[in-house]
Amino acid sequence: MKNTITVVKTNRIIQKINYHISMVDSKDIKLNFGKVVKELRLKKDITQEQLAEYLELQPYTITSIETGRSFISSDVLAKLCNFFEVDAKIFFTKKAYMTTPKGYDFIKEIKYLLPTFSEEKLEEIYNILLVMQK
Repeated sequence: MKNTITVVKTNRIIQKINYHISMVDSKDIKLNFGKVVKELRLKKDITQEQLAEYLELQPYTITSIETGRSFISSDVLAKLCNFFEVDAKIFFTKKAYMTTPKGYDFIKEIKYLLPTFSEEKLEEIYNILLVMQK
């Protein structure tokens, strides 16, 4: 659904802002959450049993979470965040980007280097990143 907000100041239109409303349902949230848990677990190279032990859950519960059949409490969410060293919002992002401390170092260095490039080189870098993202 597409909507528009019009900002008006004393009978003069200042700005129109277009935005989209995307509907979310419980099933999508659980499926995405489970996908992120599984990705993080595999990146850490641990089994469902090992994660279950840390979270004080049964291994079948991890399977249910990863497949989107069940959800977790805020206590388990906090444990997941601490275990994987990520912010809670990563679990609710549609396309999650898992960044390790080394990854954050790369991002910091890239941000430092980018202003040193010409506009043409920045466009090349941008196009390379677009291709790599797919």
